[in-house]
Amino acid sequence: MTNVVTEVKKAEKKAEKIVEEAQEEKQRTLREAEERAEEIVEEAQQKAEKERLEKMNRFKDDVADEKQDIIEQGTEEANKIREEAAENMEKTKDFLWKKFESEYL
Repeated sequence: MTNVVTEVKKAEKKAEKIVEEAQEEKQRTLREAEERAEEIVEEAQQKAEKERLEKMNRFKDDVADEKQDIIEQGTEEANKIREEAAENMEKTKDFLWKKFESEYL
């Protein structure tokens, strides 16, 4: 009978050791999973930040291009207005000179 009790106690200790090892393995696996999850989150955040910066830079480039286009269009329009004003000035001079000649000369 003593032998059976001793065997049962050995089996219980062995079972306790197996349970303890399983608990330790479970804890280790959980820690590793948490660490990997943190790495995944960090990588995702870095990727999102990189994409945000890339989009912001593309937006800035687009705005700069559009600004340049607007400036060029404005410059072209201003040049046309100057040319028309110069032509009008010549016509005005001619008109005034003819008016002056017809009335005073």
